[in-house]
Amino acid sequence: MFNIIRRIFALILSAIMIPSGFSYSGKSVFGSAVFDVTLDEQTHELCELVKDSSYLDLEKIVTEMPNPAIPAKIIGSVFLLNTDGFRNLMFSLRDRCYAQGQTTLGKAFYLIGAYFRVFESCRVRLEKQDGGYYEFLLDVTYGDGHTDTIHSGAYYNEQTGLFYGKDDKGMFEIGFNFDINEMVVYATVNSWMRGFGFCLGYDILAYITPLYFYHTRRFKFNYGGKEWMIQAWKGMYVMANGAEVGVYNRKPHSAVTYYDSASDEDMLKMSFDLCHGDDLLFSRPESLHWWINGFKLSKTLYSAGELTLKFTVEMKDKEMLSAFCKAVDSNIWGDVSYTVDGLKVSLVW
Repeated sequence: MFNIIRRIFALILSAIMIPSGFSYSGKSVFGSAVFDVTLDEQTHELCELVKDSSYLDLEKIVTEMPNPAIPAKIIGSVFLLNTDGFRNLMFSLRDRCYAQGQTTLGKAFYLIGAYFRVFESCRVRLEKQDGGYYEFLLDVTYGDGHTDTIHSGAYYNEQTGLFYGKDDKGMFEIGFNFDINEMVVYATVNSWMRGFGFCLGYDILAYITPLYFYHTRRFKFNYGGKEWMIQAWKGMYVMANGAEVGVYNRKPHSAVTYYDSASDEDMLKMSFDLCHGDDLLFSRPESLHWWINGFKLSKTLYSAGELTLKFTVEMKDKEMLSAFCKAVDSNIWGDVSYTVDGLKVSLVW
């Protein structure tokens, strides 16, 4: 089943790259190269607020995205795909997943099926719910004239300024929430990234891209029959100043660089402040987490060396406290200091 899903997504992503060869001055043999997307007034105002604070023009990104109808039509014509039959199959799999409580996978099947129905236009709007919060809805029109309203899975609390998703999956189920008052994006505990753990290759991949410029420190120690690693990051993340503290562990004597994300039983209470000189950029309040982080959208970005990360981690007992402090003491960079209060370690980097 998952091999089939991966192949479907690979086919769609590959096809998205094809339209440029058929396009000329915003037109193509399959229709307009730009998708017809409009925003309601409230959504427009929120996008303007983000742009004013960070230069990130969400409205422009959404309204100038490539027309998804083009690759869908190309796939149908080049591969002689029975789009009606394929769409019905996807909707059938969606219903089956919903019946089994697999809502995320069900939504994936639904979107694939809807995609091959060929989107013609979309209106993004906020609709107030009974609980006083808003939900982002997508009113779509298909090439066959049918219309539908898609529930995005993203919600907005006007009082707190929080964009979030239900069931701790983040807005749009991407694993992150967004505080528009603070302009801070942060990960939920049960984000999908938790299942991928951590390995050295992740940092190497980030370093070779032009999007991330951060420093990192790793503190490795043994405790409770496991090899642990608490890793910290700070620096520039695309259009944000950000920081992270992650908790990972694995079986003893593992030969590779891979670590599992901390389980619920192994999560630790953590918090942090990210500063530029004497200026506090933002804070993440104390919470039980495996990966506490924050990325503040801003017009002014600082290098990692200009930022100071002050973070706290509360150990489970004195044995763990001792092992962790020894790991910090052995940091070859010698640029992390700390104080201890009970089982709580406060670090400055």
